[in-house]
Amino acid sequence: MIDEDASILLDSSSLQALKKMPVDIFDGVYVGEVKDDALVLCIDIRNFSNFLCNNDENTVFKLLKEFSSNFLSCVNQIGYHCSYYKLLGDGALVIWDTATEDHVEEALLVFNEFLDFLNETLFLQTLGLGLAGALVMGKIFKYEISAEAPGLKYRDYVGYAINLACRLQTLAEKDQLMVNKKLTSTGLLPFIENLIPKLHHHLERLKGLQEEDRVKVYMYKRDKKMAAGN
Repeated sequence: MIDEDASILLDSSSLQALKKMPVDIFDGVYVGEVKDDALVLCIDIRNFSNFLCNNDENTVFKLLKEFSSNFLSCVNQIGYHCSYYKLLGDGALVIWDTATEDHVEEALLVFNEFLDFLNETLFLQTLGLGLAGALVMGKIFKYEISAEAPGLKYRDYVGYAINLACRLQTLAEKDQLMVNKKLTSTGLLPFIENLIPKLHHHLERLKGLQEEDRVKVYMYKRDKKMAAGN
């Protein structure tokens, strides 16, 4: 039985890690917060559905466990300034409350380092699997509700930037990271305009996008040295 009046003591590193996860012990801290220029990274495993159909559950569980644990390790080591992260099955979501130069650099490093790890190790013997994603700048909202366990709160994020990141990542192919117009306008990362007609057709069919995000498809331009091993 948990004593509701008992205090919880945590070391500083544990406290910092806890602040980034969905469940925390902070009451009323995140209610009603709006971040107009947040940074949202959404990643996903390409061709995972085929892998799921063609392999037994032990193989699938093993890959997901290694994918998830290594991604969390990557975020905790590199994404030091992120404010939140959440696993999404064969993908993940990472949020920075502000899209500063340091945070954009950090988000790109998370994507690049994890992409290289997957291509060089985990996906090396698995034909067809790859990492794709989207990095966008936009508005998000924090909210908080009570959890069943005494003293705990469940914290989550909603907002256009999250919806946009999840939708744009569906346009990305293996090793690609899509970005939105608002992020490209900051000049904080190299990018190219993707001119493939089929891609623009898919963009037009995506639901819930603002008009400026329906016009062009932008893609992060990886450094040749980073992509050399892929």
